[in-house]
Amino acid sequence: MPKITEKKDVTKYRAMESDSRLHERHRKVLKQVNDILEGIRQVVVGNALERIASAVVVGLFSLGDSSPGFVKKIKKQVRGEIVIEQIRVEPSKLAGHILLKGPPGGGKTLMGKTLASLTDLLFGRIQMTPDKTPRDITVRRVQEGEEVFTYYGPIFSNILLADEINRATPKTQSALLEAMSEGAVTYEEAGNTITRQLDNPFHVTGTLNPVEKGEGTYNLPAAQLDRFMFQILFELPDAETIDAVLELTEAHEKMVIGPVTDLASVLDARDFIRNEIEVPKNVKRYIRRLIMATYDPFTFKEIFPELKEKLGGQPLVLLPPNSRAAMHLQNAAKTIACFSGERVVDSYHVQKRFFEIVNHRFILNDNLRPLYDEFGGPEGFIKALITGDRVTGRKGLLQVVPVDE
Repeated sequence: MPKITEKKDVTKYRAMESDSRLHERHRKVLKQVNDILEGIRQVVVGNALERIASAVVVGLFSLGDSSPGFVKKIKKQVRGEIVIEQIRVEPSKLAGHILLKGPPGGGKTLMGKTLASLTDLLFGRIQMTPDKTPRDITVRRVQEGEEVFTYYGPIFSNILLADEINRATPKTQSALLEAMSEGAVTYEEAGNTITRQLDNPFHVTGTLNPVEKGEGTYNLPAAQLDRFMFQILFELPDAETIDAVLELTEAHEKMVIGPVTDLASVLDARDFIRNEIEVPKNVKRYIRRLIMATYDPFTFKEIFPELKEKLGGQPLVLLPPNSRAAMHLQNAAKTIACFSGERVVDSYHVQKRFFEIVNHRFILNDNLRPLYDEFGGPEGFIKALITGDRVTGRKGLLQVVPVDE
């Protein structure tokens, strides 16, 4: 294998696999995750992709949106007559979906394929374009001669890559939204409305190309953005990453990526994290304080005091992160704690991915855009608002929201 620059030291993570103080199932989870990350590191390189890879793995093993099962009535057409039938919809246990925002050619598709191969899960890919219809990604009924065939689209997979998601029309995005939020697909077949549950786990990695704006692209609605657990922002690769990619390209010709785990093990690990990792009440209160602090950050006198007068009485945040953000924050913190060899979530685990959980859930007051431009635009402003700025000494919410009441 070629030398990979700035390769992360994973010795301490491997050492946890044999820690006798940990539960046997916990050690199995750690080995499984370490094997997956080690496999990804054979294929992708660079600090940005290292962080993205760990976020995607956290998302896959985390509980994203969830809902109870339902017993409901539906109408069906049987031999020309409308009948009412009672059906049972099973509880959904979706994984945490990830949105990757950055320039093309960064290895996002390669990483999705690698993750699916390493976990032995079914991989699906949708190249989102304006001409894509809901039928193209869900279910198509096609008549060939005298027979009618049903073709199931790429959405029926465990790991789905929705590439350039903002190029799909709102109608097609809505079809994806049902799958992301409910773990189900609804379609018409022979006069019947059919709802099919997707296999567990179901994880979506969406990509956004920030360069392509305007004609041929559609802004993601707030409801769809809210379904993504993380939005990961990354820049162009640096010189060392490009050098490592050039070396790695030659190794790809002799490389075959295969499973290091399987579906049953992934489901068992997700079950362990969901049921065995504890979130103390004081940490839940901290999560609540963090989310509510985003409603009006300027209630903290330390947050950008020089900007308050420039607001002129206008609100800064029109639509802040909501209760789903709090749920995603708790679920991600449980997974991060588990991967760190802990059975109890601490404030540190909550803080680690807080920015990436809330950065895409803000709708800021557009009238204040000149203020954001001082920070490189709305995204730069939100980052400084959450994480602070070491260069200027500005404090963000992570520095001012108290851990303990």
